[in-house]
Amino acid sequence: MKIHFIGCNGASMSALMELAASFGHTVSGSDRDLLGHDPKNVTGSDLVVYTNAVKQDNCELKEAKKLGIKTVERAEFLGDLSRLYDKCVAVSGCHGKSTSTAMTGAALEFLSPTVHVGALGASKIGGRDIFVTEACEYNKSFHFLSPDIGVVLNVAYDHPDFYKTEAELKSAYLKFIKNSETPLVNGDDPYLSKTGGISFGLEKNNFYRAEKLSSKNGLYSFDFTAGGKKLARAELSVHGKHNVYNALAALSVSHLLDVPMDSAIAAIKNFGGIARRFEYLGKAHGKAVYSDYAHHPDEITATITAAHEIYKSVAVVFQPHTYSRTAALFKETAAALYSAETVILAPIYAAREKQIEGISSEIITDELFMLGKCADLASSLDEAANIAINAGAEAVIFMGAGDVTKAAEKFMTKN
Repeated sequence: MKIHFIGCNGASMSALMELAASFGHTVSGSDRDLLGHDPKNVTGSDLVVYTNAVKQDNCELKEAKKLGIKTVERAEFLGDLSRLYDKCVAVSGCHGKSTSTAMTGAALEFLSPTVHVGALGASKIGGRDIFVTEACEYNKSFHFLSPDIGVVLNVAYDHPDFYKTEAELKSAYLKFIKNSETPLVNGDDPYLSKTGGISFGLEKNNFYRAEKLSSKNGLYSFDFTAGGKKLARAELSVHGKHNVYNALAALSVSHLLDVPMDSAIAAIKNFGGIARRFEYLGKAHGKAVYSDYAHHPDEITATITAAHEIYKSVAVVFQPHTYSRTAALFKETAAALYSAETVILAPIYAAREKQIEGISSEIITDELFMLGKCADLASSLDEAANIAINAGAEAVIFMGAGDVTKAAEKFMTKN
């Protein structure tokens, strides 16, 4: 088949293009950030795949429908693709799923898995036996998957533009769990502890556990146990206690699929992380510089906590992601940012949304002020980078799911 991908520049879509090509299909792609869109791009295609960010009035999508070419949204295509493999492992969760998916793929290296991750450079093409994929909850995308093992790392309210209540989000996760042949859930999560399935976590109620935790400069090690029996001692090369849960999920999947434990443990130790997840960029202006994707309060807290295990003082340049999330979670976001010694707010990254009147980064700085902390409000990413240069901190983290990396680049290159 000839398959055209609309919005091919995204991490998931670019990975899906490679996967489709590995099955012998001819692929093409377009993206507004590359050469833009043109109706001629779909000519001769047998199938058109598009992201949920593509509007129905997109000229290529309209042309495909005019020509009678079948069109499918990215999540549906991913679901169809997953069923071409003998076994599918799908990793979901409001936080940590990209890292945990990549870590699971590494732990299963003995089985030569194919891995699909929504982070640039983290996917890889392997064999046809095992397919490991990130399962996104936005727009109920993960309902197109029927995994042999369905991992759920955590459940926390997010995507207020789609899920109007926390109950709606939990209901979506419950359906994903029921669609999974073997659910593997974080038993320390208050909601997931009641959903059934095989559990992992730190508490005694879990089947798979991390015991005897120790930390050195934010790098954790722990005993990995199953049913009370120690299987191995695991050592991590990625920072933060939250990565203990990611590693637990990966090792639990490995055990369920009969991967030799010494192979999985070695892979976990060698796993160095993925792009934009507390990614070290180098030193500039006397500070260690990091890039991080955190955009939800729980993620912000986890990243700052991890940074404080290494550095006494931390500055955060935060770019809020979407107006709806900012409006719904600005109090929680401010509370999470409060733990940083210096906070600099960049303008909101709109992503797929239009501006909401009265919603800006200022409502976060105002909330921080109410909590007793002064924060800088920048009018642009350039200004945010300039302010960060004079921040009195050992490390600076450029944080958010938008294009805040541009500020990091400016910071690294300014004299």
